[in-house]
Amino acid sequence: MTHIDEIIKRQVNPFDSIELKPSDFWEEEQDSAGMVESIHQEAIDQITELLNLVAQDHRSRTVLLHGSSGSGKSYLLGRLKRKLNSKAFFAYIFCNWSSSGYIWQHILRRTVDSLLQIPDGEKESQLMLWLQSLTAFTTMGNAKKQPILNLNFWQTLKSDRQKFIKHLKETYKKVRIYNADAFFGVLHDLTNPDLYDIAAEWLRGDDLSEESKKLIKVKSSIDTEEDAKNILANFGKISSQTQPIVLCFDNLDTMPQLPGGLLDIQPFLNVNTSIHGDKLKNFLVIISVITNTWVRHIS
Repeated sequence: MTHIDEIIKRQVNPFDSIELKPSDFWEEEQDSAGMVESIHQEAIDQITELLNLVAQDHRSRTVLLHGSSGSGKSYLLGRLKRKLNSKAFFAYIFCNWSSSGYIWQHILRRTVDSLLQIPDGEKESQLMLWLQSLTAFTTMGNAKKQPILNLNFWQTLKSDRQKFIKHLKETYKKVRIYNADAFFGVLHDLTNPDLYDIAAEWLRGDDLSEESKKLIKVKSSIDTEEDAKNILANFGKISSQTQPIVLCFDNLDTMPQLPGGLLDIQPFLNVNTSIHGDKLKNFLVIISVITNTWVRHIS
């Protein structure tokens, strides 16, 4: 019989294989049966507290999750999604954008990809749950004073695209929505099963055919950094009463490098600054990074 000490030596760190190959927590299901709940519990408690604060005052916040290679950072992001997905919408953003000139387009694409996922126990995607939770369609009639979907009003607006757009423009006229007619029109098209996929493709920045653009009544695709930044900003601007959106940035080591070998990290830091400086509501930004990488680039 193999001695217990030999078994321990074979697997000193159970996260080594996980950390060497970070994976999107929407694509890889974690085995809860083999999970040790006490591991990383302090980090989970602190992030849960921050998420609760965002849910209360809707002010965006950023948290740095750092540790040595193999410490289970990517795995922890998956645990957070599994534990807190009923309280927030989760987006996994692997930091492997092709160049820093496409960072906002990459973030928008990965965010929408995650919002298209269906959480455990739900029948609709995060994107539809987010849309139905907007103040434009909800009332505060329940005992806990939480917004609930006004079904009659929702069904009425679903049936009339122009009324839908007009209502959202009126509701959010004070927050300066970018390209409001196109954005709100595409949100309406998400409610149409025949147009849902095309509407989602436009939101994630796909290069749509002329025929597809005509179907959802847009003139152009989201094909510039400015467009992508402003569409992502729209999500924050109209989300002042919804559950928070958690942007999980994982594995900064995969971002583009400068000629001297250092990571081109400043454009990424500018993204975080923009989220706070432009007062985008309801985002919790989690940055997962190897400690040595962070120290080398920030010091």
